[in-house]
Amino acid sequence: MNPKTIFCDIDGTLFEHKGDIVKNIKENPNILKKTIEQIKQWEKLNYKIILVTGRKECTRKITEEQLSLFGIVYDTLLMGLPNGERVLINDKKTNNPNNTAYAINVIRNKGLENIDISSKNITIKDNLLFDKIEKPWGYEELIECNDKYVVKKLFMTKGNQCSIQYHELKTETIIVMTGKLKIYIGDTIENLSEKEYGFGDTVTIKPYTIHYMLAIEDSLYIESSTNELWDVIRLKDIYNRV
Repeated sequence: MNPKTIFCDIDGTLFEHKGDIVKNIKENPNILKKTIEQIKQWEKLNYKIILVTGRKECTRKITEEQLSLFGIVYDTLLMGLPNGERVLINDKKTNNPNNTAYAINVIRNKGLENIDISSKNITIKDNLLFDKIEKPWGYEELIECNDKYVVKKLFMTKGNQCSIQYHELKTETIIVMTGKLKIYIGDTIENLSEKEYGFGDTVTIKPYTIHYMLAIEDSLYIESSTNELWDVIRLKDIYNRV
């Protein structure tokens, strides 16, 4: 496998983003979780590391000093990028199923703990993958997992429910195959609307939407989602899971 080229943001990704550019420059930086470990791994694998930032060119010296303070090595430092979206375009080789360009979004100031660029799925640690896992409400089975999307088959037994939760990155679509589910959705736990879903019914749940499923009958359903498998924020769980 050829070494990869990494384009990585600084503030909010490697260092804590402190709210504005002045604080990011004038105050001592706080290194985010798993930053050092990731940089060491990229260097060991001979990846080309290109750091990018919205900081102006006139702040290059202080930025270099901050990076050096934590031993963050890199090949190139690109400065003065605008605040708009960043797009990477690359050609995909003929008759090759593998992608040659990837985009990874991480939540600001949460660090790089949940990505593994060296894994075959890019954004998903290989040790997060599974064939089937038992749950207190039933089970879930991984059907497909790649750098673009995930498909899971889930079975929930009558009277059980998943945790009340939301996602920060993941978008998911639920397709009911058998049985009946009652799905609760809303902006707050106190203000959840409910709807019954049966065979063929679908619902798409966007990030930051609070939701949970309750099985009216034994139910089999498909979940198709973006590939942030780790992205579950549990607010309440009847099985006392964290």
